[in-house]
Amino acid sequence: MTRHERTPLGMAGGVIEKKSLYNELSVGDDASASEIDKAYRRRARQAHPDAGGNAEAFHALAHAYAVLSDPDRRAAYDATGYEGEIDAETIAARAMDHIQQLVASVLESDIPFEQIDLVAAIRDTLANQKAEIAGAVVKLEQQAKRAEAMARRFRRGNGPDFIGAALDRRSAEAQQAAEKTRHEEAVFAKAITLLADYAFDHEPAVPGASASGRRTAQASK
Repeated sequence: MTRHERTPLGMAGGVIEKKSLYNELSVGDDASASEIDKAYRRRARQAHPDAGGNAEAFHALAHAYAVLSDPDRRAAYDATGYEGEIDAETIAARAMDHIQQLVASVLESDIPFEQIDLVAAIRDTLANQKAEIAGAVVKLEQQAKRAEAMARRFRRGNGPDFIGAALDRRSAEAQQAAEKTRHEEAVFAKAITLLADYAFDHEPAVPGASASGRRTAQASK
């Protein structure tokens, strides 16, 4: 399963892979903006209900185009699989906040920042945090899928299925939480992208040399 092929929830009879948005348009994930436009127009003519197409399939096609034709939404989708609406300015602002918080934490500590590649260190921290969030998304999606699978196994002879209804609510809540968490993952992905333009001048520590010795040596030059 690729990064973009997520398992849909509530599918009876086993696991079925969800088509990626790129597959929906029949283009590769390296397709240019013009290729995406052409693919959408071609597929839309075939899938439109007025031309005998299926309304649900046309909606899926339109959604894929809405995401992939927007550079910011496409970047978020490529990095995290998030397909929802995004406010690019808000995402960027929150990403910068995360970076600034990490810079401030080093500034306020006793870490000898002159001796480390601070950009690489911050990037690694952000990548680890992004990975943790991605793991949380997977767990939430699994919870939603388990709740729906469990709900299908309950049978009540008479009256409303209150257990199944409760499990359906749990599944919906887990799916909503997963989508919100994936949005947070997009913030960290943006932060990593913003750091790509930065470098940090540093002097790696000399093995065996003390910090005071290095400062003395530098001062005597």
